[in-house]
Amino acid sequence: HLADTERPSVMKIDKTNLRSEHVVTEDSEDPHDSSAFRKAGSCAALLFFSVAATLFAEASKSKDGTYSYDTFMIPCTVEAIKLLVSTILLASSGVESFLTSTSFNPRKFATFALPAMCYFVSNNCMFYIIRELGPTTFQITNNLKILATGILMRVFLGRKLTWLRWKALILLVIGSTVTQLQPGSPGEGKRSGRGFGLVIINSLAAGAGGVLSEKMLKGENEAETIHWQNMQLYFFGLVFGCASARSNIFSDSAYSMYHGFNGWAVATVISLAFAGLLVSFILKYIDNFAKCFVAAFSILFVAVAHGAINNEPPQLTLVIGIVLTCMALEQYSLPQ
Repeated sequence: HLADTERPSVMKIDKTNLRSEHVVTEDSEDPHDSSAFRKAGSCAALLFFSVAATLFAEASKSKDGTYSYDTFMIPCTVEAIKLLVSTILLASSGVESFLTSTSFNPRKFATFALPAMCYFVSNNCMFYIIRELGPTTFQITNNLKILATGILMRVFLGRKLTWLRWKALILLVIGSTVTQLQPGSPGEGKRSGRGFGLVIINSLAAGAGGVLSEKMLKGENEAETIHWQNMQLYFFGLVFGCASARSNIFSDSAYSMYHGFNGWAVATVISLAFAGLLVSFILKYIDNFAKCFVAAFSILFVAVAHGAINNEPPQLTLVIGIVLTCMALEQYSLPQ
């Protein structure tokens, strides 16, 4: 009988607790929504800085269409800035956070040289491909790295794609290629077996660099901070970047590392540095395909901005490219 008299009060307390828990849930922020917002914001920011870097690099050219500065100093300086920013961000996290979210393993540290070397090979292949095949062919064939990324993600990360998503990636490649088709462009019609061989190497190196970076940034230790991982990655990026610029620096005793740099070149470096930091965030918390879609949309935005700056009407190839790229994004996002 005593238990029966107490039961209503217990039920009343339980209902009160449920109501209070319900209120807390409604008032508190959904972590999934916050995470989705940060991911979408990082992609939008990467798109902005990628487009800005391209436009600034174009504006930094001299009147004759050439660069008045050593372009090899661009990646070297960008890596140095990214390393400095990552160091500052890690130091600002505090001593306790530093001790709990960092660990040094010489073997693991050395593996960060692999993606840096892949990017080094890809960046250097670019200049030789342009020389052998011309800039137009390079821009078109450079889209093959999207498919290379899909294949290498299957090899290194074991990530399987459905046929629907493979079709979306193929559609993305076609859309990016159509956007860059410009009849009568300089260098069109060049054929070189060595050039197309470098295209394959460039695609595989760029894809491998992105996939290996994603594998190492996500890693086995989820508690390890991204700033410490970035520091290791950018250290080797700086080493390879300095190796590229070294031959030019010491080839002339009167050579100045930043000779000919103008304000547009500085803006290019800053934009590329922010873009690189955002790429690391996207690779760690999203994946390489998000980066590929952002790169595809940046091509479209650059084409639109270039036409607006020069008061040129949009070409049919640009319109078709926009439609195909949007279709690819919509198809890739469909429930699998």
